[in-house]
Parts: sequence; structure tokens; C-alpha cells
Amino acid sequence: MTLLARRVVGAGVILAGLAFGVVGLAAGQTAQVGSESGGKVLAKGPGYSIVATSPGAGGPGAAGQTHVTDAALETLHEPIVCRGQRVLNIDNRNIRFEGNAAITAEDGCELHITNSRISAAGVAVRARNASVHIENSEIEGGKAAIDATHGAQIYAEASTFKGVARRLGQAAIHDLGNNAWGQ
Repeated sequence: MTLLARRVVGAGVILAGLAFGVVGLAAGQTAQVGSESGGKVLAKGPGYSIVATSPGAGGPGAAGQTHVTDAALETLHEPIVCRGQRVLNIDNRNIRFEGNAAITAEDGCELHITNSRISAAGVAVRARNASVHIENSEIEGGKAAIDATHGAQIYAEASTFKGVARRLGQAAIHDLGNNAWGQ
């Protein structure tokens, strides 16, 4: 066999190997088996992999590791009330409420609490027929962290709640992940 013929045969074998590799990956096989987090692979396919990890194996945004504001502590004697078709944003605040109710959203209000610390002797966040979004915050209530009634929708992500989370009737509390409840 001549040198040129050997190169052509060798190139054909390499191309066939590459084609097989591409077909294998297209059929749902992955190039690496396992995961960096060391968890068990539950399901995998083209473009996705679902891995189960232990509760303590979370990364920087794991539950209980909320990093919120460094804002100065504010002490308020009156509650913050959002009523009707309004949007209220509370961002980067450190508020302690004297009294029973801290923040109340009702009758269609959309409330967003982000990067904040809210604490109250009574109920920290009260929602009645409203939508409340809590992200990267610490919510603490002596009687309850959250009190949701009359169809209120609470969405919580990467936050810490100290005190009970109560809901009544059609109200719902949606845990979007990385939350620490009842600590």
C-alpha cells in the first residue's frame, strides 16, 4: 500500500470515528458521565441533565446563606400599606417595625421585597388578595413571618423566614427555591 493510500484510509477511519461520536451525542448520550457536584444523575438527554444533590451540598445561594442589605436599621412605628392596583418595591432596606403589622399588601397590590431585612413583633408580611414577591431577603415575625389570605399569592426565592408562614383558603405560598423556613 502506498503512503498516499495509507493516509486516505487513516483519514477515513478518523472521519468515521468523528461521525459515530456526533451521532452518539445527537442520540442523547453525553460526553461526560457524572457531575461536578457529585450527585446522582436522575435523567439526561439532549441538552439537559437532572442531578440530585444532598441538602447541604448547595452552592453560594444555598438555603440559609442569605446575603442581604448592609443598610442602616430603620425603626418604624406605623405599618407600610399597599392597597389597590399599585406596585410597591421595597429594595435594600433594613426595617424593624414596632407593633403588630409590618407590611400589608391587599386588594390587587403587587409588592416586591428584595435584598431587605424586615422584622416585626407581630406579622412581618400580611397579604390579602395581593401578589407578593420576596427575593434575597430576611423576613422575621414574632407571631408570623407571612400571613396570606383571600387568594393572595406569595412567591419566595433565596430568602430566610423566621416565624410561621400561614395561609388560609385559596391563598398560596410558592417556594421558588433556596429558602430557609421557620428558623
